[in-house]
Amino acid sequence: MAGKASKKQAQANVQALKQLHTVLGGVLSLVLLRLVFSSKKRWFWMVILHLPAAACTYMLEKNGRPRFDSSGHVVREGMDLAQKGLTEWMFDIVYLTLLADSGVVVFNTMKFWYVMLLVPVYIGYKLKGIAGPMLGGNNNARAPSESSTAPAAETKSKRQAKREKNGDKVRYKYK
Repeated sequence: MAGKASKKQAQANVQALKQLHTVLGGVLSLVLLRLVFSSKKRWFWMVILHLPAAACTYMLEKNGRPRFDSSGHVVREGMDLAQKGLTEWMFDIVYLTLLADSGVVVFNTMKFWYVMLLVPVYIGYKLKGIAGPMLGGNNNARAPSESSTAPAAETKSKRQAKREKNGDKVRYKYK
């Protein structure tokens, strides 16, 4: 029973990495077949445009791959590849790259790579949501003049008002 959670996470990580490498291998082999007769300029751009996905794949592989000892016991389960946040964003970058590669394979155009412009826009949106309240971007705060004119009764919930009303009553008598 000991280590069941780490074994479960290690198995999930192995499955996620296997799925990622299977999809990557299939799409990239089709891209290479399409690029066999292409110009050097197109090869250059494909290498440059694949660098972010290669970096993300490397980080996912390095940090998410579990390590086992010779008897098959989990030594290190790796970071959880199903977690939200940066790990999810790395998977998104890889999948957006595969989407752009699909456009290259099917339509023989590099215009699908414009979808990668969404990555910095999305990161900016997420950072605004995280850093906005810290930098004073809280739009829900009232101006000082508005808060002084608002009655205090409006700020209390119904539950608070009911508790204050019934607070002085004795409910139980003990003998």
